[in-house]
Amino acid sequence: MLLTNREQEMIKIMMSQPAGVSRDELERQLGVSRRTIYRELSQLEHDITSLNLKLDKGNGSSYRLVGDAMDLKKLSETLAQQQQNLTFDPSQRQSALILMLLNAVAPKTMTALATDVDVSITTIKQDLDILEPALNEYHLKLNRQKAAGIWIEGEEGGIRRVLVGVLNAEINPYVFFRFLDDPRQLFDPVTDYFIKWLPQEELLAANTALSRIKALADLSDNQRKAVLLTVAVNTRRSREDHHVKAQPHFDQERLFQDQQLALQFLAEMDPTIRGKVRVGDYQFLAVELSNIRGGLAGEQVDPFDLTINLEVQELIREVARKFPGKFSGNTQLYSSLLAHVQRTTGGDWLPGVTMTNPVLAHLRDDYPELYQAVQEAADVVFGRGTFTGNALGYLVLYFASVLDHTRTDAPVAILLITSDGPGTGSLIAGKLRVQVPEIRKIKIIQVSDLPKQQLEHYDLVLATMPLPGFKHQYLVITPILGREEMAEIRRLVQKATPKHVRPANQPALDQTVTAFESLKTMVMAADGLLQRFAVSDMTEQTTTIAPTIDAMLSRLPTVVAERSVVKEALLKRLELAPVGIPNTGLAMIHTSSQGVATPYLGVFDLANPLPLPAMDMGTIQLQRILLLLTPNPVPQETLTLLSAVSAKLVASPANLRLFEKGNYSQLYQVITEVFMQEIQKIDRR
Repeated sequence: MLLTNREQEMIKIMMSQPAGVSRDELERQLGVSRRTIYRELSQLEHDITSLNLKLDKGNGSSYRLVGDAMDLKKLSETLAQQQQNLTFDPSQRQSALILMLLNAVAPKTMTALATDVDVSITTIKQDLDILEPALNEYHLKLNRQKAAGIWIEGEEGGIRRVLVGVLNAEINPYVFFRFLDDPRQLFDPVTDYFIKWLPQEELLAANTALSRIKALADLSDNQRKAVLLTVAVNTRRSREDHHVKAQPHFDQERLFQDQQLALQFLAEMDPTIRGKVRVGDYQFLAVELSNIRGGLAGEQVDPFDLTINLEVQELIREVARKFPGKFSGNTQLYSSLLAHVQRTTGGDWLPGVTMTNPVLAHLRDDYPELYQAVQEAADVVFGRGTFTGNALGYLVLYFASVLDHTRTDAPVAILLITSDGPGTGSLIAGKLRVQVPEIRKIKIIQVSDLPKQQLEHYDLVLATMPLPGFKHQYLVITPILGREEMAEIRRLVQKATPKHVRPANQPALDQTVTAFESLKTMVMAADGLLQRFAVSDMTEQTTTIAPTIDAMLSRLPTVVAERSVVKEALLKRLELAPVGIPNTGLAMIHTSSQGVATPYLGVFDLANPLPLPAMDMGTIQLQRILLLLTPNPVPQETLTLLSAVSAKLVASPANLRLFEKGNYSQLYQVITEVFMQEIQKIDRR
């Protein structure tokens, strides 16, 4: 718990007089008015509850601290720890002022703020002048009244976003994850100051929940940190009876997964917290989680969405026409773009917590021709202005990260630590491989993975942020890798003595076992899909899509456990967006439903054509349906295999014709080849 300077002074006076200290004595020793004493006592009473202590007011004229001996001892230790002198830079001081004002139970005076951060009143006035317009952007008002004091008011959502933003900015990712590993450890005075503002109980509970949520396993360190801070701040504010108003037009369907994530986090909290969460709090948390996950390339919202698949393929072709690069056939680039485009065009790139990635700000300077090519291609494919700002920046980042990844047999091994995710790491690694040919191996990790590394296997450790307390020698670099940084890296590489590294053809035992298990599971999934694959001729004379779907499902009694549930899910999918492929008689229809018993891939040829909306907003005469059904949840191996089939379908005009006109043998062969390619990827790991 963080205590202000005046609170510390009041506590010292009370602890020196265990029987109680009078109000007059507090006024005399502190040199403040009675009104100030009342306000400070009210704040102190609130703050010490987290230490299991109470303020005994006696008959209203004397005060003393009451609590268990161990808790009082802990308070003494807290005071001793906070005796170190704090020296803020202007930005840190302004962050401290925001935290004090937003967490205060009553208005603060100018004098109190100046005392708490040890600066003049003039400096405080200047800081408040700077903060006021920044707060206005979050619809918060900074009130300054001589008689009443200083306080911030506004919408609760804005308050939560500012609290998360300040803590996210002031606490280094390395420090943050060290704190999660051991909340008792100490840092430098300024870091400790901000650490103590963390809602610790809620933060640790959120971290426990996060470790169990598979959907968030691929978060970057920055995203993980933002998620944990968002959950912790939101639940603490709800616990203190500050609530966000419910949204009358909340998009339940689009934010379905984020609502489930919010519930998983809340389930880990103390029952007293869960009981205080209101509908608006829950909705707000879901929106914030959606925003943070917006830059997560590894998540595919709908891997079978042919509209997005076609657009991504066209984007890659457009960029390749404008910029020389080996983009076609790169599966990592394709999957990253697919997920990012789905989330951005689907409206999930929402305002809220802003993820800061310094690479994005410099991409235009580092890759001017590529940046222009991607921007022009995105305007052509998606419409002018669809991708701007960070949304465009991530598109460029994914293309840039596959450039210059040439292999080398040079001798030096490097460990690269970043908190911005694999895209940033790949971009830095690509630059290093090209400009420093002595590098043999670069391993990219996140800060949270650092404790698991065997540092003796690396000649050089690079990090994109300071690592306070890290005992191994390392070099801090910026993601843009300027000339001076590159020169220093070359000097250190030339100076380094290469370490012995396991030959590439001798993987570790645990890697071999994991690869074997993955291989076995993937082969079984592929075998099941191929055994059930068929090209069926429909005899039913249907004229609309609903009875056609019903007729198809009736032919799959071992695949579909609840026909009405699956039919409803398929029809709902058709309502979301057209699925007819332009200039063909083909549509791919899919769903993931609990009514599906086992994964299925098959083709149905209709007895007579029927009109169906197409992806280009026209109409096709539907003659063939490619049907994909998966249980919910979808096994990862099945998802990978069926995603590869949908990608193959739109990869070229020739493939489209094959899926539209091909017979059973031709389709079976091409699907088998797709599955073999996915299986071989595991075999090569």
